[in-house]
Amino acid sequence: ADCRQSEFIYQKIGMAYINHLVEKKDYDTAARKCQKVLGKNMDLWENEVYRFKTIGQLKAISQYLPRGDLRLRPAIYEMILHEFLKTDYEGFATLIREWPGELYNNMTIVQTVTDHLKKDPTNSILLTTLAELYTYDQRYDRALEIYLRLRHKDVYQLIHKHNLFSSIEDKIVLLMDFDKEKAVDMLLDNEDKISTDRVVEELKGRPELLHVYLHKLFKRDHHKGQKYHERQISLYAEYDRPNLLPFLRDSTHCPLEKALEICQQRHFVEETVFLLSRMGNCRRALQMIMEELGDVDKAIEFAKEQDDAELWEDLISYSIDKPPFITGLLNNIGTHVDPILLIHRIKEGMEIPNLRDSLVKILQDYNLQILLREGCKKILVADSLSLLHKMHRTQMRGVRVDEENICEACHVTILPSDTAQPFSVVVFHCRHMFHKECLPSPGTIPGGQYCNICSAKRRGPGSGILDMKK
Repeated sequence: ADCRQSEFIYQKIGMAYINHLVEKKDYDTAARKCQKVLGKNMDLWENEVYRFKTIGQLKAISQYLPRGDLRLRPAIYEMILHEFLKTDYEGFATLIREWPGELYNNMTIVQTVTDHLKKDPTNSILLTTLAELYTYDQRYDRALEIYLRLRHKDVYQLIHKHNLFSSIEDKIVLLMDFDKEKAVDMLLDNEDKISTDRVVEELKGRPELLHVYLHKLFKRDHHKGQKYHERQISLYAEYDRPNLLPFLRDSTHCPLEKALEICQQRHFVEETVFLLSRMGNCRRALQMIMEELGDVDKAIEFAKEQDDAELWEDLISYSIDKPPFITGLLNNIGTHVDPILLIHRIKEGMEIPNLRDSLVKILQDYNLQILLREGCKKILVADSLSLLHKMHRTQMRGVRVDEENICEACHVTILPSDTAQPFSVVVFHCRHMFHKECLPSPGTIPGGQYCNICSAKRRGPGSGILDMKK
């Protein structure tokens, strides 16, 4: 009883002090003192809240309201939130982030925010707060839609955290408009949740975005999206020409005829040259390099890659009346075509830029070839001699003959049962063994004895013999 009496006196004094502060209009200090004075007395708390509402100071007491085990009626918190919504959107958003969602009726506040958005539909603070309310209410699809509209940085985190891939199937365009790179990486990392076919279907109305997706898919796996390679030719041609030629080189699934048609329509010379050469029309490809690009270095490089005598002939024929081309040929063909063929066809009196330097280079290249050939010849002779010595040593070694060996002609054991008796055995270098009497007489065979078995293989390695007698 004494404790209750003391508590009552303390609250009475405390309330008197709070009233004094309110009269002095020191509302923040008065609200802060409420935490100690009012304690867990729900009735006193609610009375003070309504008093602060009457004097228009709900904001002052809002940050000191109980929000732990002791809680006021939801209507009290909702009243304060409504007050903030009227005058202070940022303060409202702060309370929503700081207050646990259990303090108030979430759907009531959602409806109130929605009503305010009808008057101000683009207010980013209200939209962000509404998304947070939807997230707390586990209505993630609605929150995701708002985050996408706002291009909010947390949108991808929300998708991953709550596994919202089924909710974004019809929002792929919005995701890519927000951040193409992040969106494509997320889609490719989760192909098991959103299929490539579904993504392509969603993006078909936005070809520039479709190209970004299919390009990254191709970079990851050249075969996974192969059924879209024909469509990708046009996409690369329209939105990303620098990557068209690498795509044509790496893809084994795009139709070459379709690609050639598109490249010719758009006058893409380098791509057309590649396609012509890949389809086997190298002469036409070389002609385009020379006539449309006028690039002798590229023409020479192309001829080197194809290594075709007819292409070199075409290149020389085209270049013979163009001095700059002749200079390029003289500087580069020395190791592929005999320069004399070109020099003999140059018209007398034609002025050729840097002719002296080109001829010097031809002579230097020729000398280098001679040195290389001589070096190779020395190496070849040394290797041949070394191998010959090795073969000679091998053939001079003894061959083990025992009772397990048989004559390849009569198939009888090569050694007689009585080795005290005289016998004669012939062992060829191919290791085939015969009784001497089982072989044809040397006098009846031109060139001497040979292995019957290896002779059937057009005189294999057993042309020499070892003759063992006892």
